[in-house]
Amino acid sequence: MAAYFARRLLLLIPTFLGITMLVFGITRFVPGGPIDQMILQLQSGGGGEGGSSGGGDATSSVDIPPEALADLEKHFHFDWPLWRQYLQFLGPLNLDERGVFGVDVDEAIVVGWYVEPGEAVTEGQAIGRLRMVEPPTEGPASPTTVSQEIVAPGAGTITTLHVTRDGAVPVGGSIYDWTDADGNARTETAPDIWSKTWSGLLTLDLGDSYKYGVPVIDLIVQRFPISIRFGLTGFLLAYLVCIPLGVAKAVRHGSKFDILSSATVFIGYSIPGWALGAVLLVLFGGGSFWNIFPLGGTESDDFANLSLWGKAMDIAYHMVLPVIAYSAASFATLTVLTKNSLMENLGQDYVRTAFAKGLGERRVILVHALRNSLIPLCTGLGHALSIIMAGSYLIEKVFNIDGIGLLGFTSILGRDYAVVMGVLVINTLLMLLGNILSDVLYVLVDPRIRFD
Repeated sequence: MAAYFARRLLLLIPTFLGITMLVFGITRFVPGGPIDQMILQLQSGGGGEGGSSGGGDATSSVDIPPEALADLEKHFHFDWPLWRQYLQFLGPLNLDERGVFGVDVDEAIVVGWYVEPGEAVTEGQAIGRLRMVEPPTEGPASPTTVSQEIVAPGAGTITTLHVTRDGAVPVGGSIYDWTDADGNARTETAPDIWSKTWSGLLTLDLGDSYKYGVPVIDLIVQRFPISIRFGLTGFLLAYLVCIPLGVAKAVRHGSKFDILSSATVFIGYSIPGWALGAVLLVLFGGGSFWNIFPLGGTESDDFANLSLWGKAMDIAYHMVLPVIAYSAASFATLTVLTKNSLMENLGQDYVRTAFAKGLGERRVILVHALRNSLIPLCTGLGHALSIIMAGSYLIEKVFNIDGIGLLGFTSILGRDYAVVMGVLVINTLLMLLGNILSDVLYVLVDPRIRFD
């Protein structure tokens, strides 16, 4: 069995590469890329007219110099072949201008100093700025520039500035002397801010968002707790309601209760969660009917001023409608699966034997038959992992929940490729690991199953 799961884990690698490679290629060929988005902003701001084309080769009636477009393509790496762009995304080697395929820059320029010799500084204070510039290259694109502030390593006094404003210094060369608070003199050298050997997904670097300008991993981590809160609550609610309901339907098979409950759950199943959410907002969100629940969001404006109990109630108040929308689609599946599985087990020989021994109906159903009937439900826990943690794109959009789902939705609309790929990576890994977890749970709950 260990060999089976080892093969499954190894199979994750080509599956993950295939999914990410396919979506990465699609993002590079669909129209409306980040350059097109910038051009559209110029059009709307400057009143320009014209369309937009796909990828990085955007053309428009807005008078944008070819050099500027070339700089944008170079900034987003759209001037690279597709295979190199994907390897840059994957990592771990950095392939951009500062990486293995680029140029070596070993000279820095001191743009300017913010302090004078003899001036006292504090730890972390910006005292100047350093710049490293790529040698001139062929083509209209401007040379790449990397800039970084020079900060004081500790509290002390700047004694000597070795490099004048706009002066050049080799990497490792002396740039200033300073004396710390204990009177110890030190000489600081020019750091290498150009070279960056490691990058990409395999180094847990998903890049920076085109729209927000911050690391993608930070955006995802900020929104993860929100999606988990709603997804986990909806998941638990579905199981807590559907298992007892499925048992009741199996025991009363063919009754009016069974027929009416089946009609109800299948009506809920036939309505998409986001559409049900919109209906609930119309009914209970203060429109033409009842003003009971908020229109969206995760907390009230005065949330910070509430007591601990008030905060808990406010969070629950905002979760009611979204959780119903999350859970509605799974109600029919879980309920019917519980009912059918229990009815199948009630017809087994061991159940008839238990009745023949004089055991009560409640004990036979809840202890013997129900335990085996829950095996299909337990194995579905792994598949639910991605839903719990990754959220729902459209439901979060309807209720304005700032989770992973809404982040992915807005990133797709805004062609924020870095965030799109980051969310895809998270969802893909959760889905693949969830499939393996389902197999593990299947073995644990049913000792008859072996993957030898």
